[in-house]
Amino acid sequence: MARPGGTVVTAAGLCRGLDTLFAVPSEHRLDDVDRASARQLLGCDDRTLSILLDRGLPAGGDPGEERFDSRDLFNLALHSGTGTTVPEQAFAYSLRWMRSATEDLLAPRASRFALRVACGAEACGPAPTSMLALPRPERCGGAVHDLTVEPAWGVAAPSGDTVVCTGSELAVTATVHTRGERAELRSPELRAIVAEFAAMDLRWVKLPEALRDDVDLVARHGVASCDSASRYLAQLCLRAGIPAVTRIGWVVGMLDLVHAWVEVEDADGATKVVDPVFALFSATVRDTNPLLRDPAVALRTNRLIPTGLSTGGVVAEHRCAGEPAAARVTTKILPAPTRPEERP
Repeated sequence: MARPGGTVVTAAGLCRGLDTLFAVPSEHRLDDVDRASARQLLGCDDRTLSILLDRGLPAGGDPGEERFDSRDLFNLALHSGTGTTVPEQAFAYSLRWMRSATEDLLAPRASRFALRVACGAEACGPAPTSMLALPRPERCGGAVHDLTVEPAWGVAAPSGDTVVCTGSELAVTATVHTRGERAELRSPELRAIVAEFAAMDLRWVKLPEALRDDVDLVARHGVASCDSASRYLAQLCLRAGIPAVTRIGWVVGMLDLVHAWVEVEDADGATKVVDPVFALFSATVRDTNPLLRDPAVALRTNRLIPTGLSTGGVVAEHRCAGEPAAARVTTKILPAPTRPEERP
């Protein structure tokens, strides 16, 4: 079964992926993809799609007109091992930076950051308010320059972690400077916890928003989002008496720009970043930097742009009539030149 351009996808690979698929529970299903779009995403023909249906691929609708949950299809394709599906190729492209030399992952980096939220309705409701999280790279040895908030009457929270305005739109732009850090994990207990987590052989999957923080899925089903993986690892640390918090922020160049990781206090008193999902991601890309999977090393890459928020927080929100409302969120993080006077 050939895709345009001659690429061949075997039914066997997709069937192997189906054998380990964590299907979206029925109460969270969307069934937002038709057969034609499903074939395109999986890179297969209609006969193979029918084989997958016969083997238990969840779907709604009448035979021949089935509809699928896009997250099921994405996860099936990503973990099929064919190397030719749309999700696999997109991941390989967006994570190619993981092949970089350690020096490149640590070097100072400048990015032009733009975050915008707007009401997603045709007509914004009464008493609208909009909120955005602010980049806080100084938490990781970086700095922010040329921070601009539009409209100008946006008010920063006392913590400096968010900005809020009355209105249907809000935007934040800035030049963000980041740098990486490589640090040994000194605590034997912490190293053992990170090694234990790595040995769980988890799979990162796209999950419904309601399940992204569900740590039970990690232990019971071996699947995790970056939020649930970070929460699970932080819990292991806290139970062992190791101070740990989760953190959310952005990653330059990632498909899912909002990311989560863990900040732990090591035996030497230093706060170090442990990113449980980067290790999972790196396993899907060939020739990645081995430090990304080393449980004895805390590698904070220069691509992390932290907020001051933990998992469960949101980087953008719009409210109408005092209730959360649908929002259009736009995030752009692009390379920027570095001026000497701006370096942290």
